[in-house]
This record gives sequence, C-alpha cells and structure tokens, in this order.
Amino acid sequence: MYRYILCIGICAVIWTVNGIWLRQAIRERITSEIYIHTGLGIFFSLLALELTLGTFKLWARLDIFWLEVIGLVLYIPSAYLVAASMHALKHKGRPKTADPTATTTFIDTGVYDIIRQPMTLGTAIWSIALILVFQSILSIILGVLAIFCFWMSARKESEYNIKKFGNKYKAYMKRVPMWNFFKGLRK
Repeated sequence: MYRYILCIGICAVIWTVNGIWLRQAIRERITSEIYIHTGLGIFFSLLALELTLGTFKLWARLDIFWLEVIGLVLYIPSAYLVAASMHALKHKGRPKTADPTATTTFIDTGVYDIIRQPMTLGTAIWSIALILVFQSILSIILGVLAIFCFWMSARKESEYNIKKFGNKYKAYMKRVPMWNFFKGLRK
C-alpha cells in the first residue's frame, strides 16, 4: 500500500512543480514550453511509476538484458546533451531570470554549433533509454508520448526563436540541423 501512496505523492509533486511552468507557458502563449513541460511531466511520471511500482512486477516487463544495457549506455549522451545545453544557456545566454532557458543572447557555439535543440534531443534520447531499460507497455506508451512532446517542442522552439532572433536564427537553421547530431558533426 505504501508503494501506491509513494507513487501518487511523487507524481503529484512532479505535476505540481511542472504545472507552475505549464501555467506560465500557457499564459505567455509559448507553445514550445507547453510541449516541453508536458513531455517532462510524462517523462518523470514514467520514471516514478516504473521505479516505485514497476520494480515490484505489478506489470509485465520483457527484461531483455542487451536492451537494458543499450538503454543504460544511452544515459551518457542524453545527460551530456542536457547538461551541456543548460550550461551554455546559463553562462552564454545571459538570462534575465532564474530560468536559464530564457536567454537574451543568441548562442551558436559549443553543442549549439552541432545541433539546434540539444536539450530536447537529450530528453528524447533519455526517454528512449527508459523504454529500453524498463521494457514494459507502460514505458513504451509514456515514453513515445514524451518523445513526441519533446520533438514538437523542438519544432515550436525554432518558430519562437525566429521571432526572437530574426534572420540570424534563419541562417543558423540552414547551417545547423535540429536533431541530427551526426550531420552536425560532419559539417
């Protein structure tokens, strides 16, 4: 019984905190932020459900070892992409608020010289990793929903950045791919 209460409590905290960001994004009509925070809510709910209830075999898991290993290995690039993008946004983007994503400066160096949306790519890869590690129907459904939200966020963020940075961002879009890391490395 305590597992259910713990899971409900964790999910309530996730959606309460995320709800604050969602409400702000809705108020400001920033579609990319609505998608990213919905995706993060789904992502962290998946993590909470699988770690609190799924580990007790409440639903079927495939437990294919090599898929779990691939999933665990995918944590490395996903963590790098998220951390590198947050670092760049915080230190080079000159945000005026505590939110490091509210940049005032256009960034096209570091990881942003390889891909335009490293944070959403990192969270999408992390969602794939969770699907591979947990291997349940629940993880597939919630993981795919989270990936879709992150992809939509990346697409809408490009529209938002065109309004924010103008032609400079359009030229950047032609030069740097949205999520194709390998194409970004080749250029």
